[in-house]
Amino acid sequence: MPLASIDWDKLLELVWAAALGGIVVSGVFATLILGVTRASDLRREGHTTAAAAYSALAALAALAFAGSVVLGVSVIVSK
Repeated sequence: MPLASIDWDKLLELVWAAALGGIVVSGVFATLILGVTRASDLRREGHTTAAAAYSALAALAALAFAGSVVLGVSVIVSK
């Protein structure tokens, strides 16, 4: 008699969703760091147009990161 019944479909869904979520959130945060550091370097060197473009990239990445955090918390709370 088994002690627990394992729903393999849900377990597999959990594994791939967690892996995909981790990769996406890590990539978005890395893009945020890239944008901030490159904007700072370029602004220091006097390349204001390129610095503004990297600042915009950092702002978009920050919004995407914040959105992913809100989505993650809402999924956790709704379960």
